[in-house]
Amino acid sequence: MKTLDDVRRLLGDLDPARDLDPADERRRAADLARILATDRGPSTGRRALPRRRFVLAAGAAALALAAGVVTLETVREPQPVWAVTPAMLTYGPASTTERADVRLRRLAEVAAAQPAPPRPAGTVEHLESANWFLNSSISGGRTTSAVVPQQWRSWRTDDDAGRTVKRELPPVFRSDADREEWRRRGGRVDPSRETTDYAAGEFTPGWPGPVPTDVATLREWLDAGSPPGEPVQYLEDVAHLAGVRLLNPAQRATTLRLLADLPGITVTGTVTDRAGRAGEAYSISSAAHGLPAQYTVIIDPDSGVLLGYEEVLTTTAGRLNVTVPAVITYRTYLVAEYAPLPG
Repeated sequence: MKTLDDVRRLLGDLDPARDLDPADERRRAADLARILATDRGPSTGRRALPRRRFVLAAGAAALALAAGVVTLETVREPQPVWAVTPAMLTYGPASTTERADVRLRRLAEVAAAQPAPPRPAGTVEHLESANWFLNSSISGGRTTSAVVPQQWRSWRTDDDAGRTVKRELPPVFRSDADREEWRRRGGRVDPSRETTDYAAGEFTPGWPGPVPTDVATLREWLDAGSPPGEPVQYLEDVAHLAGVRLLNPAQRATTLRLLADLPGITVTGTVTDRAGRAGEAYSISSAAHGLPAQYTVIIDPDSGVLLGYEEVLTTTAGRLNVTVPAVITYRTYLVAEYAPLPG
C-alpha cells in the first residue's frame, strides 16, 4: 500500500486534491492510493467495445476517456507490447437469495429514503472519479497497448455549464523494457492535464436539465432521440450518468429501478471495490458491442449509491492478444457533492 507521501510524489502537480483541506486531501489521496496500488497482471489488446452514444461536451476531444471511449494512440510501426491490466475484482456470495430485479428494487427503496445532499448557496454539482482504460492501436494486424490511469473532476451548473479537469498519469507498463519499446515507437509517456470550460447548455448535450424520476421517462431521456438500445446500453448509460451528474435520492432510486427492469441482469455477488468499499455487484453479459463481455455496476447496499463500474472480456478476445477474463475499463466514483465552481 502506498503512503500519502508516495502518492503525492507520484502525482506531483497532477494531484487533484492538492488545493483541498487536509482532511479531505488525506481521504481522497488514500482512495487514489488504494486504486492505483492494485496488483495487475499482463495482457495485450485494443479497446473493442465502442459506445452507442454519449457526448460529454461539444467537440471531438470530448468523446475520449471521460465517457469511457478509449482514445487510440497513433504510433509508428506498431508492435505487440504488454499492457499492465488491473487485477480482477473478487466477488463473494450474494447477500441475499433474491433475484437481481427484486433486490435492485429493494435498493431503490433504500436510495429513496436517504436524505438529500445539502446544497449551500453558490454551489454546483461536483464529482470526482478514478478511472482506468486500455489504450491501444492496431496497424497491419499488430496491436500496441498501454494503460492510462485517469483522474476526473467536474463541476456542473443548473444551466448545464461548467468545467472538467482530466488528468492522465503516465501509462503503466509491465517492465522498463516495455516502456522503452513504447517510447521508441512514438507512444505517449508523459502525464497530461486538460481543463475545459463549458457555456450554458454545453456540458451534457442530449441529457439536459433535471434527471427524470420516472423509469419510462428516464429511458427516453437517456435515448435522447435515438432508437431504444440493447439492455446493456442502459446499464452503461447509468454508469456514465453517475460519473457526470449528482443524483438526488429520487433520481438515484429511479436509475436502480431502471436497472431492475433490464432483461438479463444478474446478481454477481458481494465485492470490495477498488477504493476499499463494500458493495453489491450486478451484471449483464452481452456481445452487443462486438465481443462477449460482462458489464458490472457496484452499488452501496446501505445507500443505493453507485460505487463503480467494470467491463471485462469473458470468453474470447477476437483478434486481440489479451488473456480472458480481462478488465478493459473501470470507473471508481469517489466524490459526489455540491461545491463552489472554481474561479
